[in-house]
Amino acid sequence: MPNLIVTTCGTSLFTNGISNELRSEFFKYANHRHWADMPDDVVLRLQQHAELQQQKLLVADADVVKRMSAELNSLLSWQKDKQMHQQDMHILIATDTALGKATAETIENWLQTQGYNVTIISTSGLNTASLQSFREALSGLIPLLIEQVTNYKDSGYQILFNLSGGFKSLNGFLQAFSTIYADETFYIFESSSEVLSIPKLPFYFDTTQIISAHLTAFRRLAAQLNVNKEETNQMPSILLFSIDDEVALSEWGELIWQSSYKALYKSQLFPSISNRISFAPNFESSTKDLDPFILKIVNERIVDLAVFAEGDCKSVLKSVDPKPLQEKQYKDKNLWECDLDPHHRIFMVKDGYSFSLQYVGPALH
Repeated sequence: MPNLIVTTCGTSLFTNGISNELRSEFFKYANHRHWADMPDDVVLRLQQHAELQQQKLLVADADVVKRMSAELNSLLSWQKDKQMHQQDMHILIATDTALGKATAETIENWLQTQGYNVTIISTSGLNTASLQSFREALSGLIPLLIEQVTNYKDSGYQILFNLSGGFKSLNGFLQAFSTIYADETFYIFESSSEVLSIPKLPFYFDTTQIISAHLTAFRRLAAQLNVNKEETNQMPSILLFSIDDEVALSEWGELIWQSSYKALYKSQLFPSISNRISFAPNFESSTKDLDPFILKIVNERIVDLAVFAEGDCKSVLKSVDPKPLQEKQYKDKNLWECDLDPHHRIFMVKDGYSFSLQYVGPALH
């Protein structure tokens, strides 16, 4: 079975064994997102050092590689006596900093020389400059990571998390994330060369009760729509955080929602989340015999249409593509359609910035 290995990246590759003066500069500019934000002389020194470390890494033997990089030390120690698969895939999580991205790119280059396929992912604000920005970045990272992990899991991959590199706040959260999605998590134990491996825990993370109790709020918050304070006041505070005067799903709220909504949306048709989206009398009955996958999309489109309508129909996701039907027999009725998949549509009547969903049916072309 091939492996998907998700690795958090820090900057140990650049900071191990360097002078105090250079180390001081690394720490001073650790959270700067762009090289252009740093003095030219500092950029020159840091980039020269990074280039030198990359050259050393690419020609180093395994023992030297392990001394140079915490991420690769953990990976190579875990791989000892294991047979790797030619389809193994690596995802590197880089911080949103110039130095963090440079580290991830160097590790990517080394892994590629070993014959591995590698992808680097990150999200805006994934650094330690601001707690609020960091939490927003985690909320953005979750759906991206879940999509990757789920796709590989469905393709027969074993999911592994290598959490030796990176900063503690990120790894602490991903440790919790990995208990849900990873088959195994590993990292180097303290300063030794021993690998601490944590297998998948034998329990099911059931969030149905808490989501069902606050379903409309979850759906609106996940779509970045406003929610009444009365609704959010009843939700556990750990699931939310405030941005200025607005409330959003916290990283934990996002994790719970992203882990659960697909199965939930396959189970039944859920009500509209907006007073601008209504159901005609025959709409619900037209969804009764739908395949669960199509039903999931219907529930998703109801939310997408709410976002479209509450934004006064000014912008819309390309996958939704709401448009009026041009044939005369439909045009006279102001009938519109919304894409579900190549073969199914939601047909609806538009009235100002509101839509009445009439029925789900086959595409007309």
